[in-house]
Amino acid sequence: MTINHQYPHPYPEPKNNAERAANRAELEALAADVRFDLASAGFTAVAPGHEDDPDGGLLVFLYEDHVAVSWGVHDRLCEAAIDLQGAGRQGEDVVVRYDTTRAAMHLALGSILNSFGYHARPHALGFGHIIRPGTQE
Repeated sequence: MTINHQYPHPYPEPKNNAERAANRAELEALAADVRFDLASAGFTAVAPGHEDDPDGGLLVFLYEDHVAVSWGVHDRLCEAAIDLQGAGRQGEDVVVRYDTTRAAMHLALGSILNSFGYHARPHALGFGHIIRPGTQE
């Protein structure tokens, strides 16, 4: 695992289960705030624990030491695009629609999150944003 030192870990290493639970509770509260604010902007989040919902939509979930926010495209479009990309047909309309949808939704989510005072950073692995505790205004 590569550690990204650009964004230091927001917590010291937990000394006990109580500290671990407190860190987790803070992340869960932050995720709930993010879901509430994005719902206020008109988004309906996929229920926590159901990030693999085939209908896609707004994804807000905990990952290690941050809250991750992403957009899931409906499986119908996602699977069709992946099949065509795998066949070397990146220029097909369905692939362009998939890529455009993902890019537009992630750009919108980042802009909205920042307007609500979160300091959302692009996820290092591609699309999506991360929000660390203590980084919102």
